[in-house]
Amino acid sequence: MSHVKSTLITILFFAIAVFVITMSQSAAMAESSDANISLSPLVKGQEGIKKHYVFDVVIHKPDEMDKLLERIEQLSSTITPNKDDPSLALVLHGPEIAFFTRKNYPKYMDLVDRAAALDKKGIIDVKVCDTMIRALNIDDSELPDFVEHVPYGPDEIKRLIKQGFIKM
Repeated sequence: MSHVKSTLITILFFAIAVFVITMSQSAAMAESSDANISLSPLVKGQEGIKKHYVFDVVIHKPDEMDKLLERIEQLSSTITPNKDDPSLALVLHGPEIAFFTRKNYPKYMDLVDRAAALDKKGIIDVKVCDTMIRALNIDDSELPDFVEHVPYGPDEIKRLIKQGFIKM
């Protein structure tokens, strides 16, 4: 089981690296030419539209979540922040939601503060599944204000993809 999680983490880090490299190349090429690099085909009429990515978070250990946020933080210099329209949506719909509760804040303070800082900068948008919140017996008031509630995580991922987000 740990091999599977390790493989998933490796794939996730690779996907983030591809995203960052592509964003860096796009920025560099935009400065030097009119060329356009994209992770997905452009839909007619959407040239020049900012790319958005959704991460279906399947990380259930705090150290793995912290590593993901740390990596996003390291790569954030290549992302143009936008508080009203973050480039990355993290959809949490598993036991990792409990890391963000007020009662667990002393234990996971660094993780929560890192996510809050990335959210405040407009780098990420953290979304949590209300269905899983109920299954975990977590009250809505136990989660910090920067976390956005969605009715059902998998449906939110599908909705974002339909809006043009690229699943990582």
